[in-house]
Amino acid sequence: MGTITVVGRHRRDWRDWRYLTVRWTWRGLVYLCAIFIALVSVFPFLWTISTSLKVGQDVLTIPPKLIPNPMSWQNYVAVWKGFGGFLPFPRWLFNSTWLTSLNIVGELFFTAIAGFGFARFPFRLRNAMFVAMLATAIVPGMVRLLPRYMMFASWHWTNTYLPLIFPQWFGGMYLTFLFRQYFATIPRSLDESALVDGASYLDIFLRIILPLSRPVLATAAILAFMANWNNFLSPFIFLHSLEKYTLAVGLQFMKLSAHSGASKEPMLAAYSLIMAAPVVLTFFLFQRYLVQGIQLSAAKE
Repeated sequence: MGTITVVGRHRRDWRDWRYLTVRWTWRGLVYLCAIFIALVSVFPFLWTISTSLKVGQDVLTIPPKLIPNPMSWQNYVAVWKGFGGFLPFPRWLFNSTWLTSLNIVGELFFTAIAGFGFARFPFRLRNAMFVAMLATAIVPGMVRLLPRYMMFASWHWTNTYLPLIFPQWFGGMYLTFLFRQYFATIPRSLDESALVDGASYLDIFLRIILPLSRPVLATAAILAFMANWNNFLSPFIFLHSLEKYTLAVGLQFMKLSAHSGASKEPMLAAYSLIMAAPVVLTFFLFQRYLVQGIQLSAAKE
């Protein structure tokens, strides 16, 4: 019996050791793959930082250097000054800032109201209208661009900011869906209690629903900020004056109109980093709210 017990124990130990070896090997491979993918994803960003700190012909050095020597911050100064005043970079920054801020406020307000209506009011054709709204995501934006341009041109809205504001305020399909899904998880008993106490639906929306919806509000604000800050196509189509450009359009204009040669690349890299900095900081500072809001919106009532 003692011999059988010892042999059985050795077999179990061998199986346990083999299992742990396979598990550790597999986990190590997963970590190596994750590190490799992370490096591949981060390398372009690191290369852009390196390029923005180079001067002149350093960008053409072979073999290329990731750490520039010497480092120069003059590219950022040149971008801010707009190549000596040739390009109004501070004005473009101001245009992007106020336009993005205005669209965030308007888009959150109207999409939250629309989501509240779809989640709380059982009106006729509610589901059909909701499905029709979601179906608009199937239509590519390029298909809607020409009719929208013709419509706004007939209203004399071209070269103004109106085509960049009103479609964002009233066309936020994804945010409406996000709010509707989140509001559906809030118990209706809160609405009923408030109605018994004499509250209106506006009071319910402002005093009960919105205070309970901070995670999804933060998520929607982050998504709206990134979409509006990086918006290129609409400003490029509807804006014609140099002073009215946003940062995204200004980058393309700077690329086409700046002096040619290798010295242009570091300035374009510096411009790109200045434009990307608010988006990157916003994502890393509020990514917890972004993930939490999306997860809660996906929960069932």
